[in-house]
Amino acid sequence: MKSTKKIAIAIILILIFGLCFIPSEKDDYNCKYKLEIISAYGDNQAYHPKVLSFPEKWNGYKYWMAYTPYPGGDDSKENPHIVASNDLVTWVTPVGLTNPLDDGGETIHLKRYNSDTHLVYQPKTNTLYCYWRYVDDVENRAIIYRLETKDGIHWSNKQVTANSKNRKEKDYVSPAILYDDSVYKMWYVDKDGIIRYALSDNGINWKDISSTKIQYETKLQSWHIDVIKTQKGYEMLVVAFNKWKNHNDMNLYYTSSTDGLQWNTAKVIIRPTTKSRHWDNKGIYRSSFIYENGKYYVFYGGTSKKYEHGIGLMYGEDIFHLKRVDTNFKNKSAVNSLKRKLET
Repeated sequence: MKSTKKIAIAIILILIFGLCFIPSEKDDYNCKYKLEIISAYGDNQAYHPKVLSFPEKWNGYKYWMAYTPYPGGDDSKENPHIVASNDLVTWVTPVGLTNPLDDGGETIHLKRYNSDTHLVYQPKTNTLYCYWRYVDDVENRAIIYRLETKDGIHWSNKQVTANSKNRKEKDYVSPAILYDDSVYKMWYVDKDGIIRYALSDNGINWKDISSTKIQYETKLQSWHIDVIKTQKGYEMLVVAFNKWKNHNDMNLYYTSSTDGLQWNTAKVIIRPTTKSRHWDNKGIYRSSFIYENGKYYVFYGGTSKKYEHGIGLMYGEDIFHLKRVDTNFKNKSAVNSLKRKLET
């Protein structure tokens, strides 16, 4: 009898302590629900975002985003898409636009695929450019393509802007491009996590100017980046890993530079919610940000332990203390409430 009571007490204690260690979804989240960004394939697994903000609406929208869908890691669908918004929250495909902008041609899983979208606006010609990276490991090539538009709806034929015929000698991971001081400036990640900086007069022909390795508080290798120009100078978001096998489990880091050449030590701003069941509980990936009205708005790529993907939103005046967002983007009332918060 005493033995039975001891067993019962032990079971109760195990249950109590077990409950104490169940991850708390209430307290542990970044953006609790991913943004509703539906691709041409019908999925809500947007990835590789790049967001641009315009002072006034450009062809009907203040914000434009390029991204690639990545449903369950299906790289045959990792093709450049365009969506737009007037409130940072509700993203739609502009009427008349057909996504994807490019289908990748003859894709081969893990061998030939598109990736790493980016947007650049050239105000002098009122032209929006969409850049992206194409990987061809059958022929060991990496190509940066570009399309252009003046209305966001009708896009040109693609053209090659950079072409590496040997990825082991030069790669073009996650190109981050600005039109600044009447020239195009590109930062991209090369082999061994080196960040290369290149210039171009036309956004097509590039000349490498310098290279650097971003420093972290621990030993890490840079992977995907975004760069913006603000009153601080140049600001960068970068994800980094310690070992290649962990490159889907990364944190998001921030660094800045006065000249775009020498960068401060990068520090964490967003971590995956690893002890929760949320959609970003495995890792953070290529992310984008804008700075306006004294606030940062960070659109971060996230991955779940089920290898599902999405884009989340966090914001704040201090990049190191971003506000968490608990909005269910399928709920119109909740979305309207978040819109009001973002306007204040």
